[in-house]
Parts: sequence; structure tokens; C-alpha cells
Amino acid sequence: MQSQLDIDDALIAQFLGSRYLGRRYLRYVELEELGLVDNRASLKLWMDAGAFPRGIKIPGPYGKTLVWLAVEIAQLVALRVAERDLSPEKIEEGRGAPVTEHPAVVNSPFTAGRTKGKVVCVPQIPPPTT
Repeated sequence: MQSQLDIDDALIAQFLGSRYLGRRYLRYVELEELGLVDNRASLKLWMDAGAFPRGIKIPGPYGKTLVWLAVEIAQLVALRVAERDLSPEKIEEGRGAPVTEHPAVVNSPFTAGRTKGKVVCVPQIPPPTT
């Protein structure tokens, strides 16, 4: 039987890449490198809306540093992939089939209150107007 750490590492390797194996926390710069965020203001809006995992403040030599759990970020990416695969456009065109049970969807802390096999898209935050 696999331990939870092995399952988390497999999820991180699949959705974030092998570079992040063994890493438990990601900094903002790493989120940028992964292409998940491009500015801190949007990230704050997404966290406030519940569309992105909340950061964790840890003390450091230069004050408090904001980090995110790598497994939560990997789960978020897995959830978005599962939602994309369930999109009605892909099913109508025959390019995709519904995923009835995806481990990231069923076990994700971001899917609280959802029923098994049914995925509801996380609300998207519109880009700020200039």
C-alpha cells in the first residue's frame, strides 16, 4: 500500500514536473515559473475568491515569506485538467469522454460539497480592466 507522501509525490511529478519532487512548499517565483500566476494582485484576488489555495506565512530572516503547499497546487492543476476533460464542447466533438472519478477531483480540498463524479467549474475571476 502506498503512503500518502508517495501519492502526493506522484501527483506533484505528474502535474508540476519532476523538478518539484520532494518539495513541500512553493514560493511565488516558482508559481510564476510554472505559469500559474503572473502578478501578485491577481493571485490575491483568486485566493480571496477561493479559486486558488491560500498561502502560508512562514518566518524567515527577512520577515514573513508566503509559500503554498506543492500538493495543493498540484491538486488544483489536476482539478483544472479534469474540468477541461469534462467540458461539453470536447464531449460533443468526440474528442473527450467524461471522467467519472478522478483522484484529484474526489480527494481535493477544493471540491468540498461536490458530489462524486460531478465537477462544477471553479468561478473564474475576470482580468482587471485598465
